[in-house]
Amino acid sequence: MKMVNCNEANCNCKMVNCVRHGKCCECINHHREKGSLVACMKAVAEALKK
Repeated sequence: MKMVNCNEANCNCKMVNCVRHGKCCECINHHREKGSLVACMKAVAEALKK
């Protein structure tokens, strides 16, 4: 299912050229399939490591 700009106004991801920018559900599902962390949560993950 494609979400159309469901969160564009609040998206803080720096990957603005990504086709999933502003489409959080689509982005999270994409990264879950790849086994990677979404860019907007990388700073949070780093802070938790400390």
